[in-house]
Amino acid sequence: MTNTANIPLQLLPRPEPFGQAVEAFGRRLAADGRSPNTINAYMRDLKCFAGVLSVRHPGIAVNGVTTGMIDEALTAPAVLRTVSDTPRSPASLHRFKAAVRSFFTWLEETGQASENPARSVTLHRIPRTPPSFLTEAEKRRLLKELRGRSSTLAIRDRAVIELFLGTGIRLQELVDLDIDDVDLDAKHLHVRAKGDVPQVKFLKSKLRSLLRGYLKERRRQGDWECRALFLSNRGTRLCERQVARRLEHWLKAAGIEKQLTPHSLRHTFATHLYSRTGDILVVQRALGHRDLSTTQIYTHLVDGVLEDAIERL
Repeated sequence: MTNTANIPLQLLPRPEPFGQAVEAFGRRLAADGRSPNTINAYMRDLKCFAGVLSVRHPGIAVNGVTTGMIDEALTAPAVLRTVSDTPRSPASLHRFKAAVRSFFTWLEETGQASENPARSVTLHRIPRTPPSFLTEAEKRRLLKELRGRSSTLAIRDRAVIELFLGTGIRLQELVDLDIDDVDLDAKHLHVRAKGDVPQVKFLKSKLRSLLRGYLKERRRQGDWECRALFLSNRGTRLCERQVARRLEHWLKAAGIEKQLTPHSLRHTFATHLYSRTGDILVVQRALGHRDLSTTQIYTHLVDGVLEDAIERL
């Protein structure tokens, strides 16, 4: 048996029949409306899994995989550690196992395997780390810093950040926005939400006014061919990495030292909305969560804020 411990992940071979099944499963996920991020993650995990199997069991076909082979692969160094040789996080391992189990369930359902050897793969519930968010004071500091600038870049960045804070939009949803998705007269923002599900978000009056000013500035800069709502300096659609970098820039300028991401602004919106309304169903609708349990973490966050306030009395 070949030892995979010292074989770089990207060099692990992938048996073609197995690879074809993985690609077909990816198309099934897309047809089911799974998000591009989920599909890409599952594909990476399954290609790694197939590579490990092919090293240990050359020529193995999808219908020849046993439960023992799966257990063997899931404990291989190439699975337990990343390409940079750091341990995989519990969340990453959980997703890896979920990908393997879903893949073999699909194989059984489509008749490509007579049984599901991954049925016994257990998915332990991972404790959720409380999400980071801006306090009301930090939010005011950040917005004050943005409102004090008048450059084209600052106007765009303010529109981006206030859209996060005013709607709870996801990062992918924000960069996917086109100009036509903004309906200021109807007070709506049309979003292609997670799973490619259309969603309409309400735009409050201050946010509508801000977007109106941003669109005016955008037109003043030239008639770009790109219809994206938010553009880079080169006139191309703003990407996720650029948004993250600009947020980092403004947090630093405002003297906020927390490690925050664009998704933290979504958490900020949800936390403050629950704090103001006390209605978790309102927050669920605003975020577009299908499962209420996903939203309930914000009740604990607000409870923590309340406890801190009482401690300071």
